[in-house]
Amino acid sequence: MMLSRIPAAVCPHLSVAQLSTLPKRPSNSYIHYVSDNFPLVKAKHPPNTPGKDIMRSLGATWKLLPAGKKAVYQQKALVQTKKYDNFFRTASLQVLFETENKKEKKYVMKRFEDLGRLPKRPPISGYALFISRQKGNSKLSAPENLKLFAQNYQKLSEIEKTGLIEEVRIMKESYEERMHQLLNP
Repeated sequence: MMLSRIPAAVCPHLSVAQLSTLPKRPSNSYIHYVSDNFPLVKAKHPPNTPGKDIMRSLGATWKLLPAGKKAVYQQKALVQTKKYDNFFRTASLQVLFETENKKEKKYVMKRFEDLGRLPKRPPISGYALFISRQKGNSKLSAPENLKLFAQNYQKLSEIEKTGLIEEVRIMKESYEERMHQLLNP
């Protein structure tokens, strides 16, 4: 099902400016520490010191920073993360259609899915459903695990494969029905 514009009546109201500009992803506590301390550490080094050396110095001081001082930066990160999550909890689903960048749109859709505001997309095939249910061997690399999964899938009977395909069909119908309900209240 192709997504189309969501009627404004369905969505909580946010300004056009809020709809057209997505917030930046929140920074972690270390990034807050670096942004606050980079100029200070840079001033302590000779003028032509490469940035990577300054970053190494910051990394070393971060590791030695007492938990109480780290807590300040962790709190900043937590506040920023809450604001970010709140944006996606309160933003209109219209944000999906205002976002033109495909990569960004995919990310926004994933955020809405993770928050339960959109249903999760179903697997595209019975094989994909089978793979999603497999537990990988931690001693094997990802490609080796996938090869093993493919071999296990080939060993399935036609009845088992048909059952997976039917399950995907039902999942897709349920997904499309839910999306239709969201788009056409």
